[in-house]
Amino acid sequence: MTDTRNDPSALLEATFGRIAAERMAGLPIVNPALAVAALGFRPWQAYWLGVLLTPWFMNLVAVPAGPDDAPDLSRRVLDLPSGQYEFTAAREEGVGLYFSCPLISPMAGCASQADALAVAEAVLEEVFKGTPAAAGEQPDAGRRGFLRTFLPKAAA
Repeated sequence: MTDTRNDPSALLEATFGRIAAERMAGLPIVNPALAVAALGFRPWQAYWLGVLLTPWFMNLVAVPAGPDDAPDLSRRVLDLPSGQYEFTAAREEGVGLYFSCPLISPMAGCASQADALAVAEAVLEEVFKGTPAAAGEQPDAGRRGFLRTFLPKAAA
């Protein structure tokens, strides 16, 4: 059973729900069919890692599980089963320091919350499963290549 004592999901949902209602309200980048959701957060190395879905973006998010003593607090490169991902640092009141790796923005291409949640779940499955290339096929490196593995015609 996963230890959920420090799971940041509720904190992320509350913080970004507030941002949606206050700072993002009425902006054209916001998809009104979507709501904030934090999905699949699990311990990974020194972080809690999962997907943060908002009406304006979908990101992989890494929240430090404890104090972050690294000298460079601006970015992290995390080794995940499917490859290396670069995360950029951010701070939000209520969450503190976290790192994000953009997946999709804006979210105009998602028609419903169910569609967006399905994409987020597919992202988590691919990130943690690893995606070896088929025989003779060269892997399409980077975030765009990763998204192409399960999103037809992704414009990420």
